[in-house]
Amino acid sequence: MLTGGVIKVLHVPFQVEHWRHYEYPLWFLSVTGCLEIAGALGMIGGIWNVHLAVGSGLLFSLLMTGAIHAHLVRARQPFFTAIPAAVCLICALSMFIVELYF
Repeated sequence: MLTGGVIKVLHVPFQVEHWRHYEYPLWFLSVTGCLEIAGALGMIGGIWNVHLAVGSGLLFSLLMTGAIHAHLVRARQPFFTAIPAAVCLICALSMFIVELYF
C-alpha cells in the first residue's frame, strides 16, 4: 500500500492512465495516494498502538471498496481485475475485526 500510495502521489504515467480510464479527476489521485500512505504508516504504527491498526484497517476497507467500485462500475472491467482489491479488502476487514474485538 505504501508503494501504491507513492506511485499515486508522484503521478506515475501508467497510474494516471488508469485513473483517466476510471474517469476520476486527477486531484483525487493525489488524495487517494496520501490516504494510502497514511494508512500504511498507521499499520506500521499499529504494531505499538492498537488504535492506529484499527483506524488503518477501516481506512483501507473504505479505499478497497472504492477500488472495487472503480474497476467494476466506473471502468466496467472484468471481475478478475478487482480480485487484488477484494483480497486487500478481506485483509483490511480482518485486521479491523481482530484488533477491535481480540
